[in-house]
Amino acid sequence: MKVLLIFFITLLPHLGAQAELFKWKHADGNLIYSDQPPPGHSKEDTQVDKESLPQIISVPAPETPSISTSSSSTKEQPTQRYQSLSIIEPVHDTAVRENSGKVKISVQVEPYIFVERGHILVIYMDGNEVSRGEQTTVVLDNVDRGTHTIKASILNRNGQVIKETGITSFTLQRFHI
Repeated sequence: MKVLLIFFITLLPHLGAQAELFKWKHADGNLIYSDQPPPGHSKEDTQVDKESLPQIISVPAPETPSISTSSSSTKEQPTQRYQSLSIIEPVHDTAVRENSGKVKISVQVEPYIFVERGHILVIYMDGNEVSRGEQTTVVLDNVDRGTHTIKASILNRNGQVIKETGITSFTLQRFHI
């Protein structure tokens, strides 16, 4: 519909210049408008009168809500408070050799976690929560060998994600007897 409307809008200036307009149905059933008659047909069979063209109906664009300039919109947004959130240990796509299965996960938050505003840091391994609070380092015991994924998120007091890391993967190599 938009394509047809744009076509007619671009066509209007040319109609005033007494240009000829032809209309026919393509083999697939689509209506075709052109300034040239279709191949194999006479001009008289496919020529269109100006009066037979569909009327162009303009519809105003919907109004978008205006952005309030009140004091609440000028306050710093939570995502702007945290300049960075990243997993620094283990390094992405590395192997960790630890026969006891201990894995240290360290997250870097800048500037810091705003605990006074109810923000918490949640660390996940393989999709399961392994730490919740303000601590940025956690040591996990007896982790199975193999490839694992880690992700960290900062949540507000309502449990909504404010900022999160991408997924970091590592492979734990441990010798089993």
